[in-house]
Amino acid sequence: MKEQTGSNRYKTIQRISKSAANEVTVCRDENDNDGTLVTVLAVEDHNVMRRFIEIYDKADYIEENTVLDMFSDEGRFFIVYPYVQERALKDFYMGNAMSLHECEETCVNLIIACMTSSLPWPVLYLVLKQREIQLARDNSITLSYRIDLTELDVNVGESQCAIECAKILTFMLESKARRKANSYVLLRKKTEKFSYGSFKELYKDVEIAAEPPRKNGFFASLKAWFSRNKTVLFRILLWTSIILAVFVLITFITNLIFGDVPWLRLFIRSFEKIGLESLLQ
Repeated sequence: MKEQTGSNRYKTIQRISKSAANEVTVCRDENDNDGTLVTVLAVEDHNVMRRFIEIYDKADYIEENTVLDMFSDEGRFFIVYPYVQERALKDFYMGNAMSLHECEETCVNLIIACMTSSLPWPVLYLVLKQREIQLARDNSITLSYRIDLTELDVNVGESQCAIECAKILTFMLESKARRKANSYVLLRKKTEKFSYGSFKELYKDVEIAAEPPRKNGFFASLKAWFSRNKTVLFRILLWTSIILAVFVLITFITNLIFGDVPWLRLFIRSFEKIGLESLLQ
């Protein structure tokens, strides 16, 4: 499928999701020589379309680093966002393998990502609620735009966004609850009371209650390393096992055909004869 607006052309690479309100696809910008990927929201629901336009008309939200393009075609409204490489926080965040300080640093990264985002509050709220949060290997956070617009609400403000973000932070710190982490206790209490009115307030709470950095012991560091690299280690063990299994199979087949295993002679009879002298005489 190809969509076009003016001189811009977008070719669908992958369909991500489809709801009653909109379809989400990853497209290639064919107007770009580098073939830049973009995230395209195709809105079919006219009420959602109207609400979205109303939200973006309230303020100058359309910036180069958020909405790249908006256009209508054959009764559908298209919104083009930058493409963000998927590495979902919910799948790659390993709080159990991290120190409390590292967990709190990642929480702060999420708050900063929200504070620096130029998305309008109703759209940011959907991004947070639908957990379109990507975690880089250095624990930095990027927000992505593969959202379902069905529940888009023009009246959502910063307070609802901050509370939703606080819920995510509470989940991220839950593994440290037994340590009575001050940040976790504070966030949980204030989230239950819907006390947050802004991201600034949320940021201050996490920063004030955060544990100061301290060096992990040898065994704690080793455990954390294994937890972070368990997938790679599993793959290494898997391929090693496959190679060994193939080697054993070849050895077995060779023994059936030749009556022995040629390469084992290097070890069994390697010292039976030295030069012209036989050691067996």
